[in-house]
Amino acid sequence: MRSRTLKRMMAGGCAYGALMLGVAHAQEAAAPEEPQAVEAVVVTGSRIARQDYVANSPIQTVGAAAIEATGQVTVEKALSQMPQFTGSFGQGNTGSTSTGLNGGQSYASLRGLGAKRTLILLDGRRLQPSNPDGSVDLNIIPEALIENVEVITGGASTAYGSDATAGVVNFKLKRSFNGLTADAQYGISEKGDAESFRFSITGGSDFAEGRGRAVLSFDYTNRDRALQSARDYYIFRTSAPGLSTIPQGTVLFGANLPTLASINSLFQGTYGTAALTGNSAGRYTGQIGFNTDQTLFSTSGVPVLNFRDPQTDNAYIVNANAAGTSQQVNFGYNGSSMQSDLDRYAVFAKVDYDLTDNLKFFSQFTFTDYVSVGVSNPTLASNVYGLTVPVTNPFIPTDFRPILASRPTPNAAFTFYKALDILGPRIQKYSYDVFQFTNGLSGETGFKDWTWDGYVSFSRAKFDNEQTGGASASAISRLLNSPTGGTEYCAGGWNPFGNLTPSVECARYMSRRTLNQNTLEQRMVEVNVSGSLFDLPAGTVKFAAGTDYRSNEYTFKPDSQLNQPDGTSDILGYSVLRDASGSVDTYEVYGELLVPVLKDLPFIQEFNLDLGYRYSDYSSVGGVQTYKADFDWKIVEPVRLRGGYNRAIRAPSVGELYAPVSTGSVAIGTASSTTTNGDPCDVRSSYRTGANAAAVRSLCLAQGVPTAIIDSYQLGTAQVFALTGGNPDLQEETADTYSFGAVLRSPFDTPLLSRLTASIDWYDIKVKDAIGSLSIVNAFQFCFNSGGSNPTYDPNNYYCSLLTRNSASGVPTNPVQPLLNLGQFQTTGVDVQVDWSFDFADSALDMIPGSFALNVALGYTDKFKIQNLPGAPVYDYVGTIGTGVESTAGTAHPKWKSVTSGTYTWGPASLGLRWRWIEAMENSAKVVTPTSTSRGVKAYNAFDLNGRVELPWDTALRFGVNNLFDKAPPQVGDTEGNYDPQNYDVLGRSYYVGIRKRF
Repeated sequence: MRSRTLKRMMAGGCAYGALMLGVAHAQEAAAPEEPQAVEAVVVTGSRIARQDYVANSPIQTVGAAAIEATGQVTVEKALSQMPQFTGSFGQGNTGSTSTGLNGGQSYASLRGLGAKRTLILLDGRRLQPSNPDGSVDLNIIPEALIENVEVITGGASTAYGSDATAGVVNFKLKRSFNGLTADAQYGISEKGDAESFRFSITGGSDFAEGRGRAVLSFDYTNRDRALQSARDYYIFRTSAPGLSTIPQGTVLFGANLPTLASINSLFQGTYGTAALTGNSAGRYTGQIGFNTDQTLFSTSGVPVLNFRDPQTDNAYIVNANAAGTSQQVNFGYNGSSMQSDLDRYAVFAKVDYDLTDNLKFFSQFTFTDYVSVGVSNPTLASNVYGLTVPVTNPFIPTDFRPILASRPTPNAAFTFYKALDILGPRIQKYSYDVFQFTNGLSGETGFKDWTWDGYVSFSRAKFDNEQTGGASASAISRLLNSPTGGTEYCAGGWNPFGNLTPSVECARYMSRRTLNQNTLEQRMVEVNVSGSLFDLPAGTVKFAAGTDYRSNEYTFKPDSQLNQPDGTSDILGYSVLRDASGSVDTYEVYGELLVPVLKDLPFIQEFNLDLGYRYSDYSSVGGVQTYKADFDWKIVEPVRLRGGYNRAIRAPSVGELYAPVSTGSVAIGTASSTTTNGDPCDVRSSYRTGANAAAVRSLCLAQGVPTAIIDSYQLGTAQVFALTGGNPDLQEETADTYSFGAVLRSPFDTPLLSRLTASIDWYDIKVKDAIGSLSIVNAFQFCFNSGGSNPTYDPNNYYCSLLTRNSASGVPTNPVQPLLNLGQFQTTGVDVQVDWSFDFADSALDMIPGSFALNVALGYTDKFKIQNLPGAPVYDYVGTIGTGVESTAGTAHPKWKSVTSGTYTWGPASLGLRWRWIEAMENSAKVVTPTSTSRGVKAYNAFDLNGRVELPWDTALRFGVNNLFDKAPPQVGDTEGNYDPQNYDVLGRSYYVGIRKRF
């Protein structure tokens, strides 16, 4: 890539740096010592400036050094390691076969409730969303200027408005910058891939005799793909049936079954194989595939006989049962990535100027341009995208014609599945341009200590999604229906039977490029005033109040090939997309009071209340209210309690209201007798083999599985193509958060223990009328009475209404994942943090020079409940993996998760070791079906080494080894080679080295 030479130069220049910065830890917001008289500041979650920097909500602060110590070149991966976050959509998003609107992006998902419920701020102000659902892409954060990151758990809508239902992540930037700083970092995995390089240069200075301050920062980041094929724990030939769509091509007969006699006449009489079996009517119920030499083989639900092509990762034989009487030729793909690539440029500029002693002005500009490329398997012409071949096609092998003629309707066209390897992999290029321009004024009112501030902001995110390697349905149809096999369209025509390579001209004729464009705009105006109101015996009552206006607009323009005039899509694997647009306007007012209630009493050194209210008027859902009542109580000097109640809301985003219908492949697993995976109508499934098999069979018939194949039906794939889209009738979701905690400081004066601090916080977040897509996996399971959701096996049950089937083959056709106000989510847990540092000179080990710092961040989740629809059963998924509130929110919900760090510092050098631990989890299928044998994950322990050394000339070196012991990730679910790159380290051992120089 274009930065490779620069990367290698960086690696050579930094190779001598053998020590690096200290431990990555998240420290509690309260300082370890009683603060001095300092400038009042605003802590995240409140609009009132306080000199004591006390937070009433559970809050953690992560410094820039802690982020650096993770060795990541993007902040998303560093945050996801914290116990408060669930691994979300990010650099593990390596490729997609859908036309979604989030490719290449990185999100933060607090408490597993999703990125759209996690409000992202920059210096307390909203950022431009990069996704129509309102999620903010962390790739746009100016990382070179991060001072710290404040993370608040629970609702904060009173302070900031919509979206802060799970909490707030506030990126605070350095407030002043003088001089010039250059920073570079290079990283690589032990496998020689996953190279990363980041370079930033930041300059700042005062001007106009100190009345003005300016800073300009440029940041370039490049991250290469990491390949699954380079890791031995990735398996491309699974032992269970999966996709049966292979390059050789296979025929599904549906209800138009050939005679068993015609099959065995060829296989026994000509090929010399054993006899195949069929149904009681003497019909063959399996599939027929095509060898490259134009002979035939049997597959899917029958023994694989006469398969003559070499077995490869793309086509290999697996057993569906121990006896080997049911086999399948599986499709696999070994070109997938485990880390997406990224090529990003970012610019940040800010000017502050004191117009007068009482009037200040600022102007701020951010711009990010980045490209990420996703690579996925070739087009699979199967399921709803299966091909239709007429019996007149001239390339139909001679051996196959008598079989076609034996069908009840011999001249009918047949369904043909094929992996179109001939067109190469599908490549999705995601290109983003995001900018935000903000101007503001602030000053003193002249009345008491009241101050005011206001700003206006305009921002835009432009997203181009280019897809190559797609296949044109109309072009392929013309080739298949041509009496010449397509020679009039391209040289040699196209013979689809067998793994044959067509002419370059024919491949080009079938291949297509598409381009979808998405634009989001946001306009904001906000004015605030704050100060002191009056004095009470316990102190001064302070307030903050303000009003704001926000407009969000959305426009989507699909490629014309996905938006045909006849209402269809011409690209196999991609559904119809329509032009879409919409906007939401919001007007808000808020007020907040800080009331000192008691002071200087026994066991009540301070007791303060923080009360807030906000009214918001949305053009979409109308007026909504949010409010809060928090407290902080200093019992004695070392002990402070905090907590309260917050009502938060999240109005539907402009994308959730108006996004176009699009399709995406959704994994449902492979049917088996011991799990709830796969299509319940598949004869291998636990539904068809269980106690209610007869009722299940009847429901499958009612849904459209043909009678002729009901007792032999197998889906032959582990995924379906589901439809999702916006819903203009959505209403707001509400969240109630209760929290209670304590901040503890050491009561001891001894130097060994004086720097010991701890915090413990309990939280309970309950989201009602949650907006989300009803998972197709759940729709399948609940339609067929998992958890008692359809006890009469009624085909008109709501969950069943989301499923439609092809009447000839029984295959699910574009099941719907509707966007609805669902039931509710609830998560409850406890966060514990301990920080302790001391000098060895003050301990029994006084012969050791230097100091030691220990940090423990521990998260315990007591509940993670999901109710899909009002009145539906509530399931608790805590301690499981596999089910999330939405696809990008993360599906791992361990009871325990921790990060423990220890750092030894001696003079200018430090060396740290970080331990990352995630408790073992069961498969979420067991929550609904306790008898399920679906595989969970084992406990995970990974260790990272990091170090830092300060050199002369204002130079610092850092280096690290992540996953020091090369710990492999645990397999997720029953599919071999399936891992969770958002929560576990899938790269293996990796190294990084960096250098910073100040001028």
